[in-house]
Amino acid sequence: MLMGSYNHKLDGKGRTVLPSRFREELGTSVVATIGIDSCIALYPTDRWEDLLLKLKDLSSFKKKARDFRRVLLSMATEQEIDSTGRILLPALLRDYAGAEQEIILIGAEDHIEVWDAKKWEEHRSEVLSDFSDLAEELEGL
Repeated sequence: MLMGSYNHKLDGKGRTVLPSRFREELGTSVVATIGIDSCIALYPTDRWEDLLLKLKDLSSFKKKARDFRRVLLSMATEQEIDSTGRILLPALLRDYAGAEQEIILIGAEDHIEVWDAKKWEEHRSEVLSDFSDLAEELEGL
């Protein structure tokens, strides 16, 4: 399971080092695409294949389903993890997430989210301020 958060930086080419704890579960490559809430999502190959099967089940007759599938897939790219544990985050995805230099990598159970550090702190603070109410609304916890 991917969990925890790690502060990292992007180098001048848009690369970052993945935490060793994450690398153990990712293998040698990941699929990078847009994430929900203006972040970058990094999926292990097997999890990406599971997601593709779910996308196939979405109706092609529903505009929202078509739009979601088109954008998610058009912005997806396979990225190799090099021998030093670095990964390139493509410029298109960095622009979408507003990730410039200071980033946070967070484990989100079955994938990793890469956030601009300032945006993550704002989002995290907002969620924490309503955490009790949020927990109350979630069934099955």
